[in-house]
Amino acid sequence: DGHASAVLAASIFHFGEFSIIEAKAHMAAAGVAVRPPG
Repeated sequence: DGHASAVLAASIFHFGEFSIIEAKAHMAAAGVAVRPPG
């Protein structure tokens, strides 16, 4: 697809839709390489 190496997700955190841990868990489950929280 777009071969992006980063994403901007500020709005989902700003409006409290998802926590950072929830977002990272979802991305990891989808096969995206993410750093572990904390």
